[in-house]
Amino acid sequence: MSKYDDIINMQYPRRDWNFEMKHPRMSMQDRAKIFAPFAALRGFEEAIAKKLQEVKAKK
Repeated sequence: MSKYDDIINMQYPRRDWNFEMKHPRMSMQDRAKIFAPFAALRGFEEAIAKKLQEVKAKK
């Protein structure tokens, strides 16, 4: 028996028709499109590529 067995299969509380009409559920593909372009370290890839070129040029 785990910690959340009593609530794991409970129905989501906002399943009324009005709420679903105003706020339709987003598909997983659409959600992925929103977060895919996020880069936590902007410019990091370019800095790594530049450093790699510098190291290769020294050889």
